Amino acid sequence: MKYLGMPLGSSFKSPLIWNPILEKMEKRLSGWKRLYLSKGGRPMLLKSTLSSLPTYFLSLFTIPKAVATRLESIQRNFLWGSSEGGFKYPLVAWDKVCLPVEMGRLGLRKVVSFNQALLGKWLWRYGHEDTHLWRRVISSKYGED
Repeated sequence: MKYLGMPLGSSFKSPLIWNPILEKMEKRLSGWKRLYLSKGGRPMLLKSTLSSLPTYFLSLFTIPKAVATRLESIQRNFLWGSSEGGFKYPLVAWDKVCLPVEMGRLGLRKVVSFNQALLGKWLWRYGHEDTHLWRRVISSKYGED
């Protein structure tokens, strides 16, 4: 069962809750024609669309390593124009592609570090939002420590 797009009753560590995100990414990619996109258009689509699809899940759950690897492989294959039938060698290592634009790279997000940043935001909000209802509920249920 789902509530507000989130699966209820399943383990948050299970890779199965990430299947809708993976399917949505692959479905979105199937509509785009890789052959007709320039090498400059692919990173723009990756930044604007593909990297933003899992943001809601990433802000609530720790992503399993296998799912993070799969998400990055989908993005990597799209960037370099690989398809299901063939493989194209990448022109630049993925770690270098994910470096900031200021360093001369494309500035794509690494999934694991983006997940840690989003989860860390909840810790920051917990320390700064003393009067909010969600914070008071957590404090009363689990304590301040």
